[in-house]
Amino acid sequence: MTRFAALAFPLAAQLASCASAPTEQTRGNPALSPREPAAAEVPKPAARAPSPLVRVAAPDKLPANLVIDGNVAEWGSLLPPPPAEKPPSADPNPRDAPSHLAFALTRDGAFVAADLAELSKDGIWLAFGFPPSAPAPSGGVEAHEARFERMFRLDKRGLFQVNEGGALVPVPGSVASMAFTARGMTIEARIPVAAYPRASAAPIPEVLVRAIAASTPTPPKASGDDRIRVAAPEPVAFEPHADLRAAVYRQNLAERRPFGLSYSPAAPDLLETARHPGKDTSSVVTSEHPLYVPERKLGEVEIGFSNAVLPSVAVFKGGEFVDLLDVADIGEEPMGIVERNKQIHVFSYSQTDTLDTAGTQAGWSVLAVGEDGSVSYPFNGETGVGRWEKVYEIHSDKFDWFGMRGVPREYADEETPRPIEILWRFDKPFGGYMPTTRPLTTLPAPRPKPKKKP
Repeated sequence: MTRFAALAFPLAAQLASCASAPTEQTRGNPALSPREPAAAEVPKPAARAPSPLVRVAAPDKLPANLVIDGNVAEWGSLLPPPPAEKPPSADPNPRDAPSHLAFALTRDGAFVAADLAELSKDGIWLAFGFPPSAPAPSGGVEAHEARFERMFRLDKRGLFQVNEGGALVPVPGSVASMAFTARGMTIEARIPVAAYPRASAAPIPEVLVRAIAASTPTPPKASGDDRIRVAAPEPVAFEPHADLRAAVYRQNLAERRPFGLSYSPAAPDLLETARHPGKDTSSVVTSEHPLYVPERKLGEVEIGFSNAVLPSVAVFKGGEFVDLLDVADIGEEPMGIVERNKQIHVFSYSQTDTLDTAGTQAGWSVLAVGEDGSVSYPFNGETGVGRWEKVYEIHSDKFDWFGMRGVPREYADEETPRPIEILWRFDKPFGGYMPTTRPLTTLPAPRPKPKKKP
C-alpha cells in the first residue's frame, strides 16, 4: 500500500462519520428539504354552542288527510339540519337554524308541524298575529296592539296559551301530539280559530310568526324585527258574509282618512273601528259595529245596512253578496225603507252641521234595488236651490212624500230670502220621485225627532 492510499482510508472514514451524525436541529427528526417548508398544524374547529333558533316556513298547502299524531313525515322536508360546523346566521329566520317549523293559517285553524333540536328540543315559544289596526301615526298604544298577537308554548305536555296575566293556560279545542327523535322531538298541533288574535285584514293574506326555544320560564319580548311574514296557503276568509267584509275593507281604504278596522275571527260579524282622539296619538278610541243588519226581502233579493265605515246598503241575491253601496255622508244614516214599484227604496238625508260663508248644504237621495238585484237611483234632485241659511227635513211615515223646509240663500233670483218647502212624491210615469216647490209665509218650527233606540 502506498503512502497516499494509507492516508485515504482514515480521511474517507472521517468524512462518512461527519455526514451521518445528526445535528441539534434535526436530531431524532427527518431532515427537511430546503424546497419543502414544514406544514402548519390546522387547529380543530371549536364546538358550536347549542342554538335556540327556529326556521319558520309556509307550506304551499296542507298535507292531504292530515292526522295530528306527531309524525311530520307527511309535511315533506322541514329543512334538515345543516352540517354542525356551520353556525346559524343572524337572520331572524335563518335557513341554517337547527330547528324547523311549518305554519299554515286557515279558516279552520292554524296548523303547526315542527322538528325541534338543540335548545328547542324540549319545546318552543310560538307567537302569531297580524298588524295592529291603529291608524297611523301611532304611539303609546301597547294595550291596543297587544290584542293582535297571541303567544303560546308548545312542548311535550301539549299546547298552552299565555293569558293577559302572563300565566300558561290550556287552549280549549286544541290538538297537539309529539314524538321523540334522535335530535330531539317532532310536534304537530292545531290551534282553533277561537284562539286567534284580532285580525286587521279581510281576507287575511299572511300572518306574522315568531318562534324560539322555550329555554326561559317566561316568553321573550318581541323586538319589533323578529316577526316573520308567513303567507297563508290561500287568503283566509271567515263566514258569515266574507265577501261583504272584504268590501267594507275596500271601502275603508278608499277613504281619505281611513279608520283602523279589525275583527275577531271567532266573532267576524262584529267590526271594530279605531281612531286617535283629535291630535292625540298616544291613545286609541274604539267602537264596535255589526257587519250586517238585514232589513228587507223582495223575492230572492235581500238588503240590509252595513255602517261600520260609511252608512251603506248591502245587497244579496240568493244568499250571495252582490254589492255595497254608500247611501249618505259620514255621520248620516238612512231614514227609511219601503217597497214600491216592485223595488226596495232606501231613503237618505244629509245635511252639514255648520253654516259657513257659502251656506248650509242639504239634500235627499233614493236608492232602489229591483227583484233581479239591479240598482238604480229614481230621484230627480234638481230644485234650483244650492245652499240654505236655515233648513230641516220633513217626511211622512210611509215616505209617500218627503222633502225640506227652510230659507235658501238664493232662489229664483229673489233678492230677499224667504222660506220655501220642497216636496218629492213618486211619479209612476217617470218611475221615480219628482220635486215640487211652494213658498211659505213663515217657517214653521221643525217637529222634534224621535229618539233613536239604544
